[in-house]
Amino acid sequence: MRIAYIDHYAGSPSVGMEYRPHAMATEWAKLGVDTTIIAGTYSHLRKQNFEDAEPGRPYDVDGVEFRFLRNRRYEGNGLSRVLSMADFVGGGIRASASMAKTLKPDAVIASSTYPFDTWFAQRLAKASGARLVHEIHDLWPLTPIELGGHSARHPLMWSMGVAEKSAYRNSDAVVSILPNTEPHVRSLGISTPVIPIPNGIDEDGERLAAPGALVDLIGDLHARGRRVIGYAGGLTTSNAMDDFVAAMALLRHEPITAVLIGDGLHRADLESQARSLGADVVFFGTIPKAQVHESLSLCDALYIGSKRSPLYEFGVSANKIFDYLLTGVPIVNAFASQHSPLVESGCTIAAAAEDPASIAQAIRTAVAVPAAERGRIAAASVAWVREKHSLPRLAAEFLDVLKG
Repeated sequence: MRIAYIDHYAGSPSVGMEYRPHAMATEWAKLGVDTTIIAGTYSHLRKQNFEDAEPGRPYDVDGVEFRFLRNRRYEGNGLSRVLSMADFVGGGIRASASMAKTLKPDAVIASSTYPFDTWFAQRLAKASGARLVHEIHDLWPLTPIELGGHSARHPLMWSMGVAEKSAYRNSDAVVSILPNTEPHVRSLGISTPVIPIPNGIDEDGERLAAPGALVDLIGDLHARGRRVIGYAGGLTTSNAMDDFVAAMALLRHEPITAVLIGDGLHRADLESQARSLGADVVFFGTIPKAQVHESLSLCDALYIGSKRSPLYEFGVSANKIFDYLLTGVPIVNAFASQHSPLVESGCTIAAAAEDPASIAQAIRTAVAVPAAERGRIAAASVAWVREKHSLPRLAAEFLDVLKG
């Protein structure tokens, strides 16, 4: 079987996000399936791009075949990014006939964040006589409407809505990373099968020791009798880091320190907030992904949160959630969704989103979990992730959908 996996932003472990297409292709190769990932030459998510790649030529990227469509470099979410999308989709439509002859796919996956790539995918699938599957990462245009404050009547949002309906209606199946998107698809009057296949974990992925400076920092905090609540990820408002800092301010007279691993546009604002409120928060900065597991494992508890949004009714499946659960460390869950591995695992300590007092109380509880209970949480948390989110198992489920 041959698969053409279309994802403008696709990356790999060595070049950066996003990882899912490469991870699935690697697992499918073990099952005797050939996959070609069709990506853009430029993506804001990657740390290494392919702007000199020759369009249509095969490239080996960490053991998976990639072919690139040229698209312009962009910054932010303005016109240049929209034009970059048009470059990718337009180039794909123009190349679809030749790609059908070269790749001969039995299945085509449309998997970009935005829905416009369905026009390319539909053309390629028709030219190949292939099965077509649309993969949902986020619900667009609903995401920019709800989180970005854009009007549903904006021409770009309207055109995304048209593409979204076409993608669902004209695909043989819809695979959703989010666990609860079927109600949304049905609300559009579309009956295409919707199969939730969340993100998974690669237990064979590289794990390195925590940075020496972080080991020393947390060791010193413990030696002084302080408990450590950790966080790894973007320092952004959407991750409710301002609510977390506000919660830490409520704990400023208690022996609890927050250690934040990561960076982001709001880091300076969060540092200023922590200083003004007297919150005991250490901003450690970014570390390589391979060091995250061992680093989080040093903490007494972990925090993950979000702002409230109607979008979260459709669920969440962020890879960070699985990274957290695999540590076995007690987790403060201030994420505003009941459709989440954090809830389904039954292994986290709940807090109300956007409620610093509730978050502070959950932190108190999490860092004080007795040793025996910590052992039970750790065993249950790790076992649940391995059973429900094993990447080989999820890849096999996805392959069944592709085979029809």
